[in-house]
Amino acid sequence: MRNRRFILFFYIVNNLFCHSVFSQINKTTKPTSKATVIANKAEKERPYTRWSLKTGANLSVIYLARNVKESNNEPGYSAGLTYEINNFVRVSTLYTRFRPINIKPTWLDVKANTYESNLEILARFPNQKTLLYPFAGFSYNTYTGFFTGESDYLNLREYYPVNSVIKNRWFGVNLGVGLEHNFGILGLFIDYRMRVGRQEKAINIMDVCYTAGLKIRFPYGKLAKRIASPNDRFHWF
Repeated sequence: MRNRRFILFFYIVNNLFCHSVFSQINKTTKPTSKATVIANKAEKERPYTRWSLKTGANLSVIYLARNVKESNNEPGYSAGLTYEINNFVRVSTLYTRFRPINIKPTWLDVKANTYESNLEILARFPNQKTLLYPFAGFSYNTYTGFFTGESDYLNLREYYPVNSVIKNRWFGVNLGVGLEHNFGILGLFIDYRMRVGRQEKAINIMDVCYTAGLKIRFPYGKLAKRIASPNDRFHWF
């Protein structure tokens, strides 16, 4: 009888002890889950997302070896997206289109486009609104023009027929630096870049380009709702 009572007593104590231990474990794990919820909530309450839109104007020599004009900076326009991986690194994409130009007498009706992607390293000024960002990346470039063959000092007749439309495609490596200043949802930026590539069996600086324009950060959470119309069912992010 005593053995039975002892066993029953031991069973009850053991259950109470296990219940107490598991309760303590659950209590200690709750703050961690709350911290995760708070962190996620803080992320969602950021005024802006990590995405931004850039649009601007360009001045470029387009194709440095071929553009022998005295004033060889040609205008164009560009647009692209940026995504901030963290406070120090972001990824950017940019599409650039140049207006048709003539590089007389050798090239006529030249059309050029560039698609590029860069990795930018962000150096923030103390005001946290101004950024200096060196960058590097890759580009895909197109060049289409009518080749007359006149004043062909590059000896391009060895590669292309005279009086014909020539289409060139080449991949390049981008190197550059930019400066940006933000005013809330809007910002201004200016970039300088060089594109290095291979054409006609030689590696050269293919392009030197200046870009300046406007940056628009996508609003997030409460700010997006304030900007959107109250009666609009569409909400940003």
